[in-house]
Amino acid sequence: MRAESMKQSLREGKLHGEPGFPMTVYYNDFTQYVGERIPWHWHEELEFVVVMEGTAEFSVGTDIFLLKEGEGIFINADTLHHVVPQGEKRTYMFSILLSPGILGAGRSVLLSSKYVSPYIAESGVRYEILRAKTAAEQEVLGLLREIYRAYTEKEFGYEYVLHNLICEVWLYMIREKWGPAGRKNRERSIGEERIYRALHFIQENYDKPLSLAEICQALNISKTECCRCFKQNLRMTPFEYLMTYRVNMAAGQLESSGDTIAEIAARTGFGSDSYFCKQFKRYMGCTPMEYRRRSGKTDGEAGDCFTYGFREGERL
Repeated sequence: MRAESMKQSLREGKLHGEPGFPMTVYYNDFTQYVGERIPWHWHEELEFVVVMEGTAEFSVGTDIFLLKEGEGIFINADTLHHVVPQGEKRTYMFSILLSPGILGAGRSVLLSSKYVSPYIAESGVRYEILRAKTAAEQEVLGLLREIYRAYTEKEFGYEYVLHNLICEVWLYMIREKWGPAGRKNRERSIGEERIYRALHFIQENYDKPLSLAEICQALNISKTECCRCFKQNLRMTPFEYLMTYRVNMAAGQLESSGDTIAEIAARTGFGSDSYFCKQFKRYMGCTPMEYRRRSGKTDGEAGDCFTYGFREGERL
């Protein structure tokens, strides 16, 4: 299987920003996500995130850390990550996603080769935490908040404001955080490479009956090693990930389509309506019908979808 084909499967498919201005800002309210969490994903854009309220647990590859109100993070392109709110207080944050082209990559040979390419994708770091512990970090977090304000208000010429501000942020990162030589700590372990392959296989085949043996065969590894990789990298079993992915896909279809519960169950890999309802309630805390009613629709009624983001030997 070609590596590029696998990456295309894992990539988040949504276009972020406009074709002529590939930069956008999202307000992240976790109550609007399936399971109130941002699932494992990656995208080709660079991402800056700032926590506005509450606390969020970020997982980037095998690294896990908490970010509190006022703190932020840079997540590089082609980096698998996942976010879960923590604590009783509601968590809200905003995310800035931008194509490297905004920074001059692809338009200026000098800017691209000297100031962008050495730091992005497989050339640079996976992530950089901004804790607001220094005056410089406080300043760059202030710039990120100004980007959020300018994008929200959208005054005439705001695109120029966003462009200037994000270039200031990037200049800080390459001067203060990484330096002229950059930092090369993005090499994936064998386990991480296997996880990328496993997620590709599951996402390509989630709508079919799958066994642990079939997943292992696709990876050419033992069941023990497969489970170890999932536990180490995603903190869940292969089948917990499969169930989570199926439920995510089903929830999206409950929101966006007018298909019946039975049709959605069949299309997302569940063997029967009753098993679908059981697993959906286990992961979502409500039945599929209750979930659909909360969104203001009934079985068979179409609507608009918001962006969401086994036991051994058992076939699901």
